[in-house]
Amino acid sequence: MAGRRFCGAVVYWIATTEGELHFVDAILSAHDGLASVRREFKLQDGSAMYKVYVAEGMEDEFLAVTDRLKAHAQIGAVLRGGEDGPAPSR
Repeated sequence: MAGRRFCGAVVYWIATTEGELHFVDAILSAHDGLASVRREFKLQDGSAMYKVYVAEGMEDEFLAVTDRLKAHAQIGAVLRGGEDGPAPSR
């Protein structure tokens, strides 16, 4: 599965904790076809950034859901990126 690419998906990275990731995954999974959360992470600016594949054309909905989730879960930055990691913070 390592190195597997999801066709028709855009890569995002979410700063959160491993414990919160389960909650985030459950919420995103409830939105059928929206996103696929991976357990792969990278450290950036002292935060664990977890990879999420977002279906093409669903980025606005994904960002709206993650924005609402911030009121209920420990979520920091939500950054678009590539397979190897999030885009650098500005």
